[in-house]
Amino acid sequence: MFFKHLLKINEDLVDKKHLDIFYNYDSKCNLRMAPKLTYLHIHPGPFDKMKVRLAAQVFSATVAAGMSTALNGNLLPIDCQKTIHFINDMDKLFDIFNSRETPNGKIFNRPFNNESPQLDHLIKMTEMFKNLKVINKTNDTDVTNRINFINGWLVSISALQMLWKSLNSDPNQPYAISTGRVNQDGIENLIGVFRQQHGNSTNPTPVQFIQSFKKIFCLQYFKHSPGANCLEDFDQILTHVSEQPSSNKINQLFAAEEQNHLFNFKSIKIGTVDYRKLNIPERNAYTYVCGYFMKKCLEKHVCQVCIEYANHQKTLDQSFLLAFFKSYSANDSTNFGKLFMPHDEFYNYVIKLEDIFVDNFSSIAINDNIGSTMKDLLCNVRFSHPCELFNKQFLMDLFIRFRIFTAIRFLNRSMMSETKRKNRKLSILKHL
Repeated sequence: MFFKHLLKINEDLVDKKHLDIFYNYDSKCNLRMAPKLTYLHIHPGPFDKMKVRLAAQVFSATVAAGMSTALNGNLLPIDCQKTIHFINDMDKLFDIFNSRETPNGKIFNRPFNNESPQLDHLIKMTEMFKNLKVINKTNDTDVTNRINFINGWLVSISALQMLWKSLNSDPNQPYAISTGRVNQDGIENLIGVFRQQHGNSTNPTPVQFIQSFKKIFCLQYFKHSPGANCLEDFDQILTHVSEQPSSNKINQLFAAEEQNHLFNFKSIKIGTVDYRKLNIPERNAYTYVCGYFMKKCLEKHVCQVCIEYANHQKTLDQSFLLAFFKSYSANDSTNFGKLFMPHDEFYNYVIKLEDIFVDNFSSIAINDNIGSTMKDLLCNVRFSHPCELFNKQFLMDLFIRFRIFTAIRFLNRSMMSETKRKNRKLSILKHL
């Protein structure tokens, strides 16, 4: 619907062309502001439109923050502000309906408790959907009555509030719902098993349903339908995974394989690999990544001196825009929420490491011991931290691992043509 029509909210237009302009610019950047956006997100096929995962990645806070940064850089027209607000509001709505008990910095992704700010946003979105008009791009006609998703969202919002009130039997006790588990996938899996008992009947009769239920209740009640178009029910009561100790034969097999490498290298162990999921903005690349480096360093050692050093920046300028837009804590007194914005000396140190890496990586990438060679080049860069216990060795190892990973990922992405998806196999063979 968002891809086909214009959305009119209180005389303001929400247009997909703003997302197209942002993607066309961001997809060509070395360091992207929205790395999860692909050609498939912008131009989905008929079956891809059914995937909620793709829609959630389009209507995300990362995309909204990237578009806001691009707007401040005059890369987007001024009338795209309503589109950015709409994407940001939809991200919060998705978070409310997919909340989990896992600790999360996003306020709206916490378990739903029918209180502010989650309740305020549901009220805001209810009013927005009631006033929303859908305009056909071709002939500028109002096609709101033909669109079903508006009423679907209104029903879902009302149902969530009614569900919370019906389950909250004691108003004096704190209560919250993890809405990420409130879905129909479990029911679809169960009904799929019943349908299989009578030749995969899509509409079993009441008699067939009772017979199937009696037959499989004790034996296969928790079996899900294979190939079902929904998620499996990963309830902890139904599933228990225990770690089996590895046998000596398996350990010997892996040990033998490790000795047969094309290149000789010494692994740089840092104890963390979550940099693989790091979102790297283009314009504020080194400030955002430096905050990530500082966060990982504080996991190795933290003290009051290190915390003050990590939160040194107080004022907002052009270099910190993306961090400002991506911060989640609205009630925080700082401009950057819980994101770390360290001292200027830290930024200068990382940018010096980056310059050395860019100048030397292409020449040493085909040799053995890439990490050790790069480490020898970087160790000459001087850096002083006010805390004597700050782990500088870990910072350098993390930078090397992170930069090698991002360089390889960018190279792999450049080999794949998104606009010509049918020629992917040819592209892979061409770059062998």
